[in-house]
Amino acid sequence: MQRRHLLATALPLLAPLIAQAQTPLKIITTDQPGGGMDALLRPMADKLAQALARPVLVENRPGAQGRIGGQAVVASPPDGNTLLATVQAGIVINPQAYPNWPYDTRADLVPVTDLGRGSLLLLTPGSAPFTDFAGFVQWLKARPTGSVSYGTYGLGTISHFGGVLLARSLGLDMTAVHYKASGDQVKDLAGGQVAWGWGPAAGAIAQLVKAGRLKALAYLGPQRLPAFPDVPTIRELGHANVEMDGWIGVFAPRGTPADTVARQQQEIAKVLAQPAIREMYLNLGFAPGGAAPAEFAQLLRADWQRFGETIRSIGYKPD
Repeated sequence: MQRRHLLATALPLLAPLIAQAQTPLKIITTDQPGGGMDALLRPMADKLAQALARPVLVENRPGAQGRIGGQAVVASPPDGNTLLATVQAGIVINPQAYPNWPYDTRADLVPVTDLGRGSLLLLTPGSAPFTDFAGFVQWLKARPTGSVSYGTYGLGTISHFGGVLLARSLGLDMTAVHYKASGDQVKDLAGGQVAWGWGPAAGAIAQLVKAGRLKALAYLGPQRLPAFPDVPTIRELGHANVEMDGWIGVFAPRGTPADTVARQQQEIAKVLAQPAIREMYLNLGFAPGGAAPAEFAQLLRADWQRFGETIRSIGYKPD
């Protein structure tokens, strides 16, 4: 009798936990399938599903500079079942640059944690008639003014700002071609449709470089990549003013309980600390994150100010 009474008392308390374990955790990403962020997110999501003992689904909603995926999460119930994974551009850059951004990224989204920080490779087609950055610059300066185009994976991303700052540093006029996501840009780079671009050292890029279909001439971040030790940083090449890095962040809808956010951060941090995930991220030039919500929120405030100043200094206005 006592055992049945304890069971009857415990079942109502366990019911929400059992229901949540059966409900998938959906992570909406603003990248397309096969993109750089997608390549980092999916292995983490698989490990997270094992740790949580519940399905974790990655849903790709690229486009509109991060608005499509962001709006889907902002409109989701704050029940801990939906998260957003996106790059810093969709949180601290584009909302400052676009006058009618449809939601307030600082009020409508709750910072959970960062997946980590990384930067981009300067990439050119494998068929390009040069082998290093010096030859690339010489080739650029021999082109007619305004005739060179470079690819970005979206307006207001560090791939865009890196291009603007490099063109300024070289004293050249170049045209940005903006793609919906990194994968589309990489395809056109490999095919020679654009002269150069910035791309993450993740997904298909490493394979394309090794296969000779792309050349990696410089790295936008502060240190050389373990996976590309022979590729110099942009600072080493004399353009320290172009150096830039970025992050991928995880967010929940406004109103998600603080204890739920804390648990999600702790579980994601544990996954990112697993040797296999950590090694994979580092080899791709991405330092694993896992910051506590308050620490990540502090980074967001600092980057909001930093990129706001960059937007004003280069006179950036969305096309």
